[in-house]
Amino acid sequence: MKTIFVTFSAALFLIIPTSSFAANLSTLIVNQHPGVGHIAVVGDSLAAGFKATDSKVKPAGCLSRNFDHDKMINIAVPGLTSEEITKAVKRILKYNSKLIFISSGGNDTLHDHKNPGSYPEQKTLDEMNAMFDAFLKTGAVVAYLGLNPPAPYPTRLPAITQLALSKGVIVVDGMNGLWKDPLLMADTHHPNNAGYSIMCNKMVNDIQPYYP
Repeated sequence: MKTIFVTFSAALFLIIPTSSFAANLSTLIVNQHPGVGHIAVVGDSLAAGFKATDSKVKPAGCLSRNFDHDKMINIAVPGLTSEEITKAVKRILKYNSKLIFISSGGNDTLHDHKNPGSYPEQKTLDEMNAMFDAFLKTGAVVAYLGLNPPAPYPTRLPAITQLALSKGVIVVDGMNGLWKDPLLMADTHHPNNAGYSIMCNKMVNDIQPYYP
């Protein structure tokens, strides 16, 4: 198995929080069991495994260790907004991945909180909708790192989760139970190795019924 790390330019700040979601119903997930192929990890700091010092527990390392694949494509950069990730969709699609794991939306919220009105919620939802549609049209099974953060981020990220569920995207509640535990967090927004290990277990459990 080969691992390819594709570097992607950009950087802003970081993101992210969460709560808990209902279990996905297998009959609602689109493109189940697409077969072994490339796996792509796409998005922001949580997708990149920011603050983890053990590459095995980062999302790319986690998926690489636990799922059969041809190549691992890692296009995740701390600070990316949904707009920046959407602009990279064509680049991502050329890999024809069979499993795509996404974390996006948290930086949009941080931008808008810092400068109210600068990044409307509907803009994020439109970008995520386009992103989900583009990836699903390729026949890939798509997983989204769902987040239900505390104030001041009350609506946008849960709205993305509902959008993802409506599209037949797997929603991984990877951060639930981590946020306020200093033994599991490296900083306010990002897990440490132990926290990412827990996230990894949730990713595997949620994705395994649908891939490969």
